[in-house]
Amino acid sequence: MTIVAVISTPEKNGNTEAVVNKIAESAKANGQDVKTFYLNPMTNRKGCQACFGCKAKGRCVQNDDLTPVLDAIREADGIILSTPVYFGEACGQYRLLEDRFFGFLDGSFNLNMPAGKKVAVVVSAGSAGADKLADKIEGVMTGFFKCQSVGKIAFATGNNKAFAAGNTDIMAQAEAIGKKF
Repeated sequence: MTIVAVISTPEKNGNTEAVVNKIAESAKANGQDVKTFYLNPMTNRKGCQACFGCKAKGRCVQNDDLTPVLDAIREADGIILSTPVYFGEACGQYRLLEDRFFGFLDGSFNLNMPAGKKVAVVVSAGSAGADKLADKIEGVMTGFFKCQSVGKIAFATGNNKAFAAGNTDIMAQAEAIGKKF
C-alpha cells in the first residue's frame, strides 16, 4: 500500500508534523510505503484557477509544485492530511492544495480516481477549532472523494510547539491510526 502524507504547516518540527510523522512511522512498521510532502517550502504553487481544464483532461492542468502531490494522491491507497488552524480555517498552504482536489472530479462532479482510499486527518490549534476543522476536512474527503476514514486527531496545543510530541495519548492515537493503513 502506498500512502501520501501531506504536511502543510509552515512551522518546521511542530505539532502537526510530529503527529503525521508518528502515523507514517507506524504505517511503515506495518509494511506500508509512505511518501511525505512538505507544502510550505514549495514556492511555485497556485490554488484552483477555475479554468475547468480538469473537466476536459481528467486531472488538474496546472503544472507547478503541487502537481506531483496531486499525482501521488491520485495513485495512493491512503492519504494523511494535516493542517494547523488559522482563524478557524486550514492554513493557506493546505487550502491551495485542497482547492486543487477539484481535478479529482469530472464534469458531472463524479469521482475520476479510485474510490475507497484510506484517509487520516490531523489538525492542531493554538486554542480552539481543531475538532470542527478536522470534521470538515474528513467530511470533504469521505463525501466528495469517497475516502474511508481511518481516524482523525484534533487537539489544542496552548501554542506549545512540542505539545504533541510530548503527549503520550496523542502519540498513541497516531500509532493506532498508522496501523490501520
